[in-house]
Amino acid sequence: MNEFPDYLKSFPKEEYEAHVKKLQKEMEAEGLDMLLLSSPENIFYSTAYRSWYTSSLFRPVLVFVPKKGEPAISLRVLEKSTVRNVAWCPAIYAAGTKSRDLGPLNSEGPVDAMRQFISSLDYPVKTVGLEAGDGQHYFWSLNILKELVDAFDGLRFVDGTVAIQKARMVKTGWEIDRIRTAGYVTEQAIRDTFSQIRPGITTEKEIARGIASRMTAGGVDKISYLTVNSGRDKYHTFNSYATDRIVDHGDIVLVDISGHIDGYASDLTRVMYLGHTAPEQYVEMAETARECVHAGFRILKPGIPVSDINKEIEGYLRKSRYGSQVVHSSGHSTGLNVTEYPNISDDCCEIVRPGMVFALENGVYPYDLEKGAGTIWISFRMEDEALVTGQGAEWLSGPGKALYTLGDFC
Repeated sequence: MNEFPDYLKSFPKEEYEAHVKKLQKEMEAEGLDMLLLSSPENIFYSTAYRSWYTSSLFRPVLVFVPKKGEPAISLRVLEKSTVRNVAWCPAIYAAGTKSRDLGPLNSEGPVDAMRQFISSLDYPVKTVGLEAGDGQHYFWSLNILKELVDAFDGLRFVDGTVAIQKARMVKTGWEIDRIRTAGYVTEQAIRDTFSQIRPGITTEKEIARGIASRMTAGGVDKISYLTVNSGRDKYHTFNSYATDRIVDHGDIVLVDISGHIDGYASDLTRVMYLGHTAPEQYVEMAETARECVHAGFRILKPGIPVSDINKEIEGYLRKSRYGSQVVHSSGHSTGLNVTEYPNISDDCCEIVRPGMVFALENGVYPYDLEKGAGTIWISFRMEDEALVTGQGAEWLSGPGKALYTLGDFC
């Protein structure tokens, strides 16, 4: 009998091997001998280790990815059994307090673990990549990072962001299935919650709780984004938490939601008018936002620069009557993080490849050009996820309705 059955693993071994292979390919391209990973997303990607243990900022977990061979993980001994249950990396460096007798210790901490790991390799380590650039982050105490850098004065520590981002930007079939399911669950949770809104009674927080509870019931295991905006006091905001404000007749309710399944994220924005028949101007604004996203979808295919997606989405908006009021760029990749590399912007030179997943978005936010975006008086945004295929693109969520109304749920 297998002591640690495969059904406990976070993802299949073939997925683990594919992730490591992609990381090592990009490491070679960047001239890296080793990656030092600290963020929960990168640790999960490279080993399959995922645990609530990392919610404590006082118990560092580090992963060492070599340019040849398998990664190793360094952490406290109490978490060793979880690593063996859920992860695939064979080398575990366990540290802890000897007097507690929690099991065999083979490390005195991160510095000792890294020294042992480097000594075990059959090649010299000269250059170590860190999570140091835009879109990445070193997760633990900077004091620990300083100790590592100081302890290995013969090593060159550099930014390893490009290798990490390029490895993660093209998704496997397993990853795509999780993103697709997360999108479906998120969409259903939003629709079902919209159907329960009662103007003059329901609060923003009740909307947020309704969406969150339905997402959880559908299998979402983490919610990382739950924006609810309604009413003139909030239309000019973009990322605010839900409040105790009671939504009212004639309000616009905008929700921007992200939930994860097995680590992988959805990212959808939907808008509802709290009335049975929306004003003609509202319908026009909502449809403009929706058509921006569809313009990006129509151009999405392998071989084009990511910047072309932005030009198409933003270009549609600029040609509309709201073209003088472009507020933000047109989306981003999504995966283990809601917002991943590459961002959809005019200065992104990355070439679109099959397997990339994008959250396509833009919106209409009319405001006083002389006074600035703080005067936005209404908000209509659309956001859906799309997969790049060998021939073009495929929707992974939606495509969403431009504007829901109370009449949709009578």
